[in-house]
Amino acid sequence: MSLQNKILDRYRLFFPQETLRTTSRRTGIQITRVFRLFNGKAMKVGELEAFESAINLKLAENPNFARLNRITEEASLLLTNDEIGRIADYLERKVTNKKFSRTYIHPLFEDASIA
Repeated sequence: MSLQNKILDRYRLFFPQETLRTTSRRTGIQITRVFRLFNGKAMKVGELEAFESAINLKLAENPNFARLNRITEEASLLLTNDEIGRIADYLERKVTNKKFSRTYIHPLFEDASIA
């Protein structure tokens, strides 16, 4: 999958019901150009940055996301490969459980540390 497709799919994840007009306003890209981009036309760097900026603004609404990014960067510098692997395994399990269960079941040991 190309970078353009990844960006557009990610944008649609955050704004699933958004019209072309709203996307145009949010990104600052002309509506006809937005239509062409969603239909496979090659994206320019400035357009890619506009979509990334819109996604980042949406993510900034959640303070926990910024905290997760900061902690992840710090962990990559300080922890061993084995410790990082265990954390990655834990996150993968959490995501998989969330994807495949209708009701999320809380673990018995909420306060148990993973490292």
